[in-house]
Amino acid sequence: MCDLPGHACAGPTRQPWSRRRFLTTLGVGAAAVAGRGLVAAPATGATQMSVEPFDAALFAQIEQRLRPDITSRGIWAPDLSPKGPIDVEAPEDVRFLLCHHTAQPNGYSKASIQRYLTDIYTFHTSPSKGWPDIAYNFLVDRFGGIWEGRTGSIEAPVIGSATGGNQGFALLCCWLGNHHEEPPTAEARASMEELLAWLSHKYSIDTSPGATTSFVSRGSQLHREGTEVETSTIAGHRDMSSTVCPGDFAYAAVVEEFPESVTSLRNSAVTATAPTTTVAPTTTVAPTTTVAPTTTTTTTTTTPPTSIDDVAAAQPNGDNKGLEVDWPVAGAIAAGAASVGVAMWHQQKATDSSDPPRPTV
Repeated sequence: MCDLPGHACAGPTRQPWSRRRFLTTLGVGAAAVAGRGLVAAPATGATQMSVEPFDAALFAQIEQRLRPDITSRGIWAPDLSPKGPIDVEAPEDVRFLLCHHTAQPNGYSKASIQRYLTDIYTFHTSPSKGWPDIAYNFLVDRFGGIWEGRTGSIEAPVIGSATGGNQGFALLCCWLGNHHEEPPTAEARASMEELLAWLSHKYSIDTSPGATTSFVSRGSQLHREGTEVETSTIAGHRDMSSTVCPGDFAYAAVVEEFPESVTSLRNSAVTATAPTTTVAPTTTVAPTTTVAPTTTTTTTTTTPPTSIDDVAAAQPNGDNKGLEVDWPVAGAIAAGAASVGVAMWHQQKATDSSDPPRPTV
């Protein structure tokens, strides 16, 4: 592994890498999730999205969508207990994700994975290392399987260990294999991206290209204790210690490609989970043809409506479906119609009896 005795990864020679830097895409409508991290912005490129305002329930749903399948420590090694106290980082102090490799041979079979993991546990807890448990929070095998390393890492930001010193403020994610000799398989790479996307969301780490964080080192042979350190939020072990870990092939992907691909995974989860911000076309109430207050000119109606049906017939739709009846007005119309009817009856009767016409009411 990268800290095996005599292995090139543990050597003091640091092989510098020319890191490709990305400009941070400016977010529109900046907003913090859980106080920091995700920038609210459109889903373009690798700019990070979030739900604004912050919604704890929705945040948890997105985390659940992002969480990959992980074989827990209790399943693969229920009898391998930590040999010392396990410390936990304050969640707000998880500021970046650190990628490693074990530097073990690459051609292992699926059947040998658990033996590899057990060998790592045995070596890391031996007197030569003296760590309380496996150094890494998670390990990814070449078939794409993800394994919980240090006990408790699935549920909490457990502090790991690392050759050359561990500055803290990070979670350690390690490939099972030697990527100084060849690149990770497509399956191993995809699983590492999924793991980083889940962890960065869980702990509100900005992973967009160009994103950096800073902290005061707790000590390593590269950054002495008390040194102010600035690093990319997705980094390689060589950025924190004098080592070639995680190998040139893996390191190139970590710093040049993962910020964009990991952020894209997170954006997809937000888009798939968050309710759309576009308001569904509300039953568009047609702009009420603002009928100007009709200057009610009191004109004597020569032909008054004789029934409620006449009022309904005058409606634009030609039916009385949904007609709002003003009952006082309707009553007046009905009374007027009745009066006209009575008057006409009297007039007809007077005509038939040859009496002189009477004045109508």
